[in-house]
Amino acid sequence: GIGFETGRQLGEQGLIVLIAARDKTRGEEAVRILKNENIQAKWIELDVTRQETIDNAAQQVLNDYGRLDILINNAGVRLEGEPPSQTLMTKMRETFETNFFGPFAVTKAFLPLLKNSDKARTVNISSRMGSFGKLLPVPSRLAYTTSKAALNMMTVQFDKEFRTQNWNIKINSVNPGNYPPPTQAARAIVHFATLPDDGPSGAFFDSEKNQMPW
Repeated sequence: GIGFETGRQLGEQGLIVLIAARDKTRGEEAVRILKNENIQAKWIELDVTRQETIDNAAQQVLNDYGRLDILINNAGVRLEGEPPSQTLMTKMRETFETNFFGPFAVTKAFLPLLKNSDKARTVNISSRMGSFGKLLPVPSRLAYTTSKAALNMMTVQFDKEFRTQNWNIKINSVNPGNYPPPTQAARAIVHFATLPDDGPSGAFFDSEKNQMPW
């Protein structure tokens, strides 16, 4: 998927890749493949819906490395397709738990490690469906669209804090596109995960690296 391919492309640049996944078997298999390609990789147990695993993962990274240079919030679900009036509250809550509360909890837990980096980068994987400037003509996926809109606002608010505090952390939202090849989607994510010091922050971009409206 996109997350694995992003890790691969970052690893090809010489970075140590930490595969955060809740499933040990899949996580370790991803690490095995990357290691066979001479990429330094390690699996870390992390379920964005379980605070304990988030805290444990942050502590593990602190113990092993002392800092985190790049954080990519890639976890996401799209559970519903019915119109807003028929959307179940359970689906709203479950979607927000993964798509918004998860990235918020992860970013907050790993922030001290990002601050320990000389130049940290955070990328939130969003969607054009969360853009008020790219609204579809028909009502669609209330839970998914609102969760991604909330994620975009989180990007903006964290960026404002980073700037106010003079922390050398850049954060952007990236829309990888509607089912593009993983290699193409990952290229855009990697681009914003490795921005130079004069790169943008607090903005929303598509898979072609063009800025999108909120």
